[in-house]
Amino acid sequence: MSQIEVAQIIEQIKQEITVDSNGQGKASIRATARLADVQDSSLRRALLSAALEPSVLAQSLIQQGFTPAALETWNEGIPDMGVAAVIEYYAFDAGRYCKQQARLVCKAFNRIGVRAWMQDILGWTKPATQPQEQPTTPALPPVEQRLHTLVLAMKALAELTGGRLNPYTEQQFKDYAGNLLAEHNRKLLTATEERWLGVVNFAESELGKTVPTKGSHYRGHLGTWVRTFYPHLGDRQETRLVNGVQQPVYVYACHDPAVAAGLTKAIEEFFAHPSPGTALRQAGAFASKKEKVSV
Repeated sequence: MSQIEVAQIIEQIKQEITVDSNGQGKASIRATARLADVQDSSLRRALLSAALEPSVLAQSLIQQGFTPAALETWNEGIPDMGVAAVIEYYAFDAGRYCKQQARLVCKAFNRIGVRAWMQDILGWTKPATQPQEQPTTPALPPVEQRLHTLVLAMKALAELTGGRLNPYTEQQFKDYAGNLLAEHNRKLLTATEERWLGVVNFAESELGKTVPTKGSHYRGHLGTWVRTFYPHLGDRQETRLVNGVQQPVYVYACHDPAVAAGLTKAIEEFFAHPSPGTALRQAGAFASKKEKVSV
C-alpha cells in the first residue's frame, strides 16, 4: 500500500473525525480501524475487554496510562492520543497482526503529531482569544450629586423627627457639606489629585474606624497622638469647619503612600493602647495650655 492509498482512506474517514474548541481531536472506532487496517468489530471487542480480561491491545493501552474505564467510553469516539497509541500498536507491537498500512499512517503521524494531523485535515484554527475586560475603577459621584443627596437626607431626617433634628447631627451635616465644597474648590483651583485629610477623617473614611467625641480614645487625643509620636508625617494646617466654627486643622498628604501607611500605623497603635491620654502626658504632649483641634 502506498501513501496515496493512505491519503484516500483519510479522505473517506474525514467525516468521522472531530476537533473541539480546545483543539483536541477525536475519531470513531470505525475511522481508527480503517487507519490501522483492521476490522472495527475486532477493535471494539479489544477495547471493551479492558474491564474483564484485557486483550493484548487493551493491556498495552493500560500500560501507557489509559484506564479500563476510559477505554470503555471509546465506543463513543477515541481521543487523538488514543488513536495514535492504537495505530502504533498495529504498526509495531501486534506481532503477526502488524499492518503495513498502520506503519505508513504512523509515519505520517510522527511528522507533525496526531492532534496536529487531525486539526490540519479539518482546517481547524485556534479561536481568537477575547480580551479580558479591565475592571472599572470605582469613583465617587460628582460633588453636586453628593450635596443633593445630603440635602435630601437632611429633609428626610427633619420630617422623621418633626423638625427636631439633633443639633449635633445637624452640625455634622453642615460641616460635611462645607468641607466637601472646600475640597472640591481646592481641586478645581490646583488641578491636582492630592488628598489632604485630617487624621479623624482618614481614620473614619479610609480605615472604617469610629472616633468618639469623648472618652479615653476621643478625637482630640488621636490628633495629639499623631503629632506627638509621628511628627514626621507633616505639620500642614488648613482652616476647616469643626462643629460649625472655622478652625485650624492638621491635614496629611494621604495621596503619599508613605504618609498613609504612617497614619494607619499611628491610628492602630492609638486604639490598641489602653490609656493613650496617660501615654501622651508622659510624653509631655500637654505641656502647652491649649491643645489644638485635629480632625
